[in-house]
Amino acid sequence: MKPKFAVAAFVLAMPLAFGASGASAATSGASSSTVYRWGVPGSNGAVTQLERTTPTVVAGIKGTVVQIATSNSDSYALTSSGAVWAWGVNNYGELGDGTTSPYSVQAVRVSFPAGVKIVALPNPMPFDGALAIDSSGHAWGWGLNLSGDLCLPGLAELRPELLPLDRVTLATGARGHSLFYSGGTVQACGSGTDGALGDGSTAGSSKPVAVTGLPAGTRVTALTSSWNGSGALLSNGAYYDWGYNAAGQLGDGQTVNSDVPVKVTLPAEVRQVSQGGSSAGNGQTIAILTNGSVWTWGANKTGQLGDGSTASSDVPVPVHVPAGVVFVTVNSGGYACYGIDAHGQLWSWGGNDFGQLGTGSSATFDITPTDVGLHVTQVSSTARNVAGF
Repeated sequence: MKPKFAVAAFVLAMPLAFGASGASAATSGASSSTVYRWGVPGSNGAVTQLERTTPTVVAGIKGTVVQIATSNSDSYALTSSGAVWAWGVNNYGELGDGTTSPYSVQAVRVSFPAGVKIVALPNPMPFDGALAIDSSGHAWGWGLNLSGDLCLPGLAELRPELLPLDRVTLATGARGHSLFYSGGTVQACGSGTDGALGDGSTAGSSKPVAVTGLPAGTRVTALTSSWNGSGALLSNGAYYDWGYNAAGQLGDGQTVNSDVPVKVTLPAEVRQVSQGGSSAGNGQTIAILTNGSVWTWGANKTGQLGDGSTASSDVPVPVHVPAGVVFVTVNSGGYACYGIDAHGQLWSWGGNDFGQLGTGSSATFDITPTDVGLHVTQVSSTARNVAGF
């Protein structure tokens, strides 16, 4: 166990605009239709012939992009008109166009019923599946539903289906489970393995169950998730997480799983947070605090904590942010993390075995933030699949 709160250089960060799952966009940079992909998607293993070690433009998106999101196997873009575009593996219909066609490198439009306008994309998305929130506060799901993580019966949905939840303002998903902020309470569906549903058990449920143990009377402002892990950011800046903890993913100084939320002790309130993790071999969280400092905890065998080491940590440690750089938004993937600075410059660190750092380097990992050479407004990564715009 590392000492808590090693001395770090504190910097001031710009205000953040939070999206449906706590994935925030830098306030600098305008919306555009140029979306990039890199790394490698994967469903039943990585689709290696589609690996990209530097950002590659995604074709086919029509309209002005306002948000992006990823799953392990697919990526999504929301436009200002409320349309959703998808590209990826599509083994289980996760493109949402009614097909299970082979991987599409060109974006296709997700087939929502007439009149449905999507206003938010949860980030990250469930493995081999997808979620969306419409203008009426309803949640939709499609793709793989093996563990009931879409809160639906059946194995898979080839087009978006309405979920049994209303007044939904936040959502997120990961391997086998999903979370929703519905009517002022956090609800979970799917596999309860390692306590990921946060209801005090390890039982699974294809129907929404309430997460227990979050402070009463405090609004949830963001949800995030990872492989068998979950997290909630509260309006008072407190962050709680639960589920898998073999490498200290909960940041509570232990390596014991928890089936109820535990509070992460940090030196200041949390401004923005992102969980990542796609298997039992990884899993880490990164957070920007209100004092501008950036902290991480969890697995670190490829340097994804960004603290200059490859030692995992069960308590938060400071990221070695380059001198003069101010991160305004951060994102955690499978074996890598990402940050966007106040000028819109993208930085990455951690695992690079499939080019997910986007730098074109042949190095297998990088233990501190590296300039990608790309200006973006948002970045999203799940497993080794990365998108930015």
